[in-house]
Amino acid sequence: MDFYNFRLPLLILAALGCCSEGSPLLNNKTNGVIGKNVTFKTTITSTQEFITITWNFDKGPVIAPIITSVPLSNTNNIDEKYASRIIYNKTTCELQLGPLVEEDEGEYVLNIVTTQGQQLSGQIYLQVLEPITDVKISSNLPEAVEVNNTVVLSCSAKGSFTYKWLNSTVPLVVDGTRMTLNAVGNELSITEVRRTDLRGPIFCIAENALEFGRSAPFNLTVSYGPEKVVMTQTPTDSILKKGSNLTFTCSAQSDPPAQLQWMFNGEAMPQKTTANITLTNVEETNSGNYSCVAYNAKTKRYVTSQVAVVSVLEALSGTSISSSSSLLIAGNSTVNITCSAAAGKPDSVEWLKESKPVTSSDRIILSADKKTLTIVKVVKEDAGNYKCQLKNKVNKDESTYVMVINYGPESVSVKGKTAVKFEEAADLKCSADSVPPSIFSWKLNTTAMNASQAVITIDKARVTDSGMYTCEAFNPITGITKTAKLTLAVTEVGAVDEGLSGGAIAGIVIAVLVAVIIIACIIKRKRKSSTEAYLQDQPFSHLSVFFICKSLLSRQLEKLPSQVT
Repeated sequence: MDFYNFRLPLLILAALGCCSEGSPLLNNKTNGVIGKNVTFKTTITSTQEFITITWNFDKGPVIAPIITSVPLSNTNNIDEKYASRIIYNKTTCELQLGPLVEEDEGEYVLNIVTTQGQQLSGQIYLQVLEPITDVKISSNLPEAVEVNNTVVLSCSAKGSFTYKWLNSTVPLVVDGTRMTLNAVGNELSITEVRRTDLRGPIFCIAENALEFGRSAPFNLTVSYGPEKVVMTQTPTDSILKKGSNLTFTCSAQSDPPAQLQWMFNGEAMPQKTTANITLTNVEETNSGNYSCVAYNAKTKRYVTSQVAVVSVLEALSGTSISSSSSLLIAGNSTVNITCSAAAGKPDSVEWLKESKPVTSSDRIILSADKKTLTIVKVVKEDAGNYKCQLKNKVNKDESTYVMVINYGPESVSVKGKTAVKFEEAADLKCSADSVPPSIFSWKLNTTAMNASQAVITIDKARVTDSGMYTCEAFNPITGITKTAKLTLAVTEVGAVDEGLSGGAIAGIVIAVLVAVIIIACIIKRKRKSSTEAYLQDQPFSHLSVFFICKSLLSRQLEKLPSQVT
């Protein structure tokens, strides 16, 4: 069955008895502009349960098909007149039409038949508007004189629209007496015009539901002034630092625009007739009184601005801190640090340490002018960042000094295990509080080790690694050496009791060594004997001694914790 044979029974079914739901369209009326596109919005989010979707254009007695869509077969039949003018959304059934022509105005109908036999239908009316173009304002007078003239402003445009007037950015409000609008709204009349009536610029807006057109800005000229002559200064400070820039700006309410002349100490400044003047790299000679004179060539009036009084001073710069000593040792050194500026004179001096104000004490002394800070017999806590801040009426300047206090070593310690298993790894770490960092050396018992690092590592512990480890920390600046010790015991293979004392472990080792020596002596004696029988007749043979040593060793082991034995 082809597409049209399939479509016919569905339409008949819908006409004879299908249920009808609410409109699937979002609106029942919309507007469009000639030459632009319009989209008919729907409330549909899925077409999975739709059999057919049709869009038709109903204009008078003829209903023109636009598109028929069958989601199940994913087919769309678009009328050839709309083939290049529509975009159809298969998910929402929305239809975009354009570019619009005047003949597109009319009613558009959406019909949907669902798999449950329901029919969804909606209508939307499209109004096609002409685009707005050529919006402009004209005046009956090129120039008006305040109070003497009546001004008529006319607005014209092309397209479908209504009129609206703006005075700058706000809607223009007429009072119905001196300022009126005609019935159409395109003609604005102002009698006895005043400069304050339309501050401008004036705009005429032609608008419809979809778009608007705005005229070029129109400014009504009314001769007056000059009035309200105002001079501004940047920077606004009355005291400026030498070498800075100074800018003056002059403004006046006047039409035609006022001619300006800048004055310095009552005299006209040569070639200074613009609204803005800038003095660069000012010197002390630029100190004085500045003003602006405004002149209107039509009204023949002169008006002078207020006077600005300016003083120029040299700014602080090149601030630095010097120290009486570059090498400071805690408890021994006294230091003076002095703050000074290469240029400018400070009105105040402030010292900060780590961003906190420095206050006087029995060890910290400030000079009368506060430029010199003295610290008697420095301590390590005096180290840090010192900042000197100088201020005067035009600026402030600062410098930072880093004070280094050499001290130590202090709090020397060795950390690590005191007992390890045979062939177990061990790390011994020496630490010390010192500036500059300490130089480390190690001793095992009384023998110097070939180690100069803070940490020594024993990869596989041996019995010979047992003993007293001494770490020496040396400060090359203070010349101070301090030591710390740790005793390490290496046991036979087995669990290590961290609570076993070094003396107990050493006793075990000595007992074993004594037993070995006694056995060795007996064997040697045996070699010197004349006969084996003689030896066996002796009351203390080497076998007897061996068992005695074994017994002694067993007694020593029994005294140790059970996990060691």
